[in-house]
Amino acid sequence: MAETFEVSVIIPSYNSEHTIFRCLSALSRQKCRFSYEIILVDSSVDRTPEIVRQHFPGVDYLHLEKKTDPGTARNLGVQRSRGRYILFIDSDCIAPPDWIQRYVELHHRMPEVAGIGGSVVNGNPPEDPIGWAGYMAEFREYIPEQPAAFVPHLPTLNLSYKRWVFDKYGYFDPHFYPQEDLVFNFHLVQQGEKIYFEPSITVKHLHRSNLQAFLKHQVRIGRITSQVLKQIPLSGATIVRRKWLFIIMGPLLPVVKFFRTVKVFLQRNPTILRRHPMAMVILKIGLLYWFWGFTCGVFSEWGESP
Repeated sequence: MAETFEVSVIIPSYNSEHTIFRCLSALSRQKCRFSYEIILVDSSVDRTPEIVRQHFPGVDYLHLEKKTDPGTARNLGVQRSRGRYILFIDSDCIAPPDWIQRYVELHHRMPEVAGIGGSVVNGNPPEDPIGWAGYMAEFREYIPEQPAAFVPHLPTLNLSYKRWVFDKYGYFDPHFYPQEDLVFNFHLVQQGEKIYFEPSITVKHLHRSNLQAFLKHQVRIGRITSQVLKQIPLSGATIVRRKWLFIIMGPLLPVVKFFRTVKVFLQRNPTILRRHPMAMVILKIGLLYWFWGFTCGVFSEWGESP
């Protein structure tokens, strides 16, 4: 009979040689009274396999021959898992020592909740404005200073579900990468399930430090966001589905996103704005690239690249 665990921690990975050691080291040293397994689903062509096999023989390691998107990797991890609770973290994230323990305790206290997620702190050094721009662009809604609440969505780099969620509702749709978690959570909430944000459960995220990689990622996020809005009725769907309205209103989107981001940090953590003025400049540039991707998504068919 196969061994079962209280928790399955699932990590998607691609070319993670610079971060995977720190990620797995933190997970291997958890102060936790619950049994847990670590499942790494990896399609790397760098030194990641060597690092994992040499330093982490206890990790359940699945190596894929072809580059695999995170949604597909997470699905394979869930199918392979044996835990009552499924915890997701990314290969460029570092969990605190009580990360698993906190999640399980909270799930025990909230049996009616389908998913629980935590906040994100920036793991890049202070002198890395590109990393800080990425943090501001992607995680303003999930900083530790935000209040605990029931929410419609949380990102999968720090997110947990009860196992029955996948048994009942299926898996992530990889066609929506990198917004497959947004779509999955939207359908959960539509079915009446609850997702809870607990900001005191944090992970450190190591952001892209290369400007070209940062801008390319912003284009990808923008494109898939507009295409997702064609499929599901989230905020902004109307402007995407009516091209004439987008032509009139669309150019305001990066301006609105910038000021909303500034507003959040002014209200919740103004120190970040004061300490990283160059990141604000890079954020503005990133939003222009995001808008380019968003525009290409509006005027292209589903699945087309900009």
